[in-house]
Amino acid sequence: MPTFIYKARDASGKLISGKLEAINSSTVADKLREMSYFVVSIEEERVNAKTLDGDILDVFKRVGSKDLVIFNNQLATMIGSGLTLVTSLNILCQQVENKKLQEVLAKVRDDVEAGTSFSSALEKHPKVFSVLFVNMINAGEMGGALEEILRRLAVFAEQSEEIRSNVKTALTYPVLIVIVTLSVVLFLIMGVFPSFEKLFSSMDAELPLPTQILLNLSHWLKAKWPFMLGGIVAVVLMFFRYRKTKVGRYNIELLLLKIPIFGTIIKKAGISRFARTLGTLINSGVPILQSLRIVETTVGNAAIAKIVSIVAENVNRGESMASPLRDNKIFPLMVGHMVSVGEESGTLDTILNKIADFYDKEVESTVKRLSSIVEPIMLIFIGVIVGFIALSLFLPMFNLVNVIK
Repeated sequence: MPTFIYKARDASGKLISGKLEAINSSTVADKLREMSYFVVSIEEERVNAKTLDGDILDVFKRVGSKDLVIFNNQLATMIGSGLTLVTSLNILCQQVENKKLQEVLAKVRDDVEAGTSFSSALEKHPKVFSVLFVNMINAGEMGGALEEILRRLAVFAEQSEEIRSNVKTALTYPVLIVIVTLSVVLFLIMGVFPSFEKLFSSMDAELPLPTQILLNLSHWLKAKWPFMLGGIVAVVLMFFRYRKTKVGRYNIELLLLKIPIFGTIIKKAGISRFARTLGTLINSGVPILQSLRIVETTVGNAAIAKIVSIVAENVNRGESMASPLRDNKIFPLMVGHMVSVGEESGTLDTILNKIADFYDKEVESTVKRLSSIVEPIMLIFIGVIVGFIALSLFLPMFNLVNVIK
């Protein structure tokens, strides 16, 4: 039976704390009320020991964006139908398919039933519910528009997943083709080509230049492959270590934005995420400065996050958002000017959502154009490499036929 740590106040208002064993936090809350205590908080005591079927397996459990979209829509429908929040959560605990989400919702339900606010209960599970999610739920609770906020969160998650999918498609296909091509080439050079070496060496004629190049490359790779592998591993480890630093992450993600074609896609997706997130937060009633701080942590690119941080500082000083958005090399001038119009007209959330829609379409069209261009380029690239290897193999054969004649 789990142990719960509680904080409560007695009849005189004195704060007390302690531990109780119970089936769930609701039972603890009932016991405390029977003792004439006012419940402040109840948390399950965490056990440090990790079992194979417990915390270790949690690493492999994941709640995806689709699971959250379904959760948001179902919860919004239930609340809109007049069901209480606790009843709605209890129903969802029994019918959601994702086991991880099911466990989390059970804990959220128990916390809400014990008197904790919905947003505070969600905040205890940052790996499932983001800062953005929690803050919007908090705004919905305070404004009495929880159903509407849940609908917006569902739409937001769907749109974010779509743009993320487009970016992944654009980046994954070329990388996959290059990896497969290099693997095949290494197999041919180090596995197949050396078997012809004895035949080539038996010829009195001089080997053609392409054949000689591949033979030299094959010898070099066989002699140096341990050093190459060690060098690659060292570079990868140094890269990830550097990326963990604040400066390293900023420099790497700024460099990503400057890569031809692919950098443009990443930049447009980042601008769309910035505009969509900020617009959704403002529309939901979250204060603009708080919204900017949330966007800074959720935008997904350190270079864009730095600009958002400058925008937040401007707003904190009572200045315009538009100025920092215009005075940088990442955001196009159009974004700064449209934000300025939104600030002046009082329709900032609407303008931001229009910016997000525009860049979503830009990313989608760029990915389609890229797919139609990359495929033939990759085929030509593979054809040239395979053709060179085939030529290197067959040219000595032709020379051998001439020698025999």
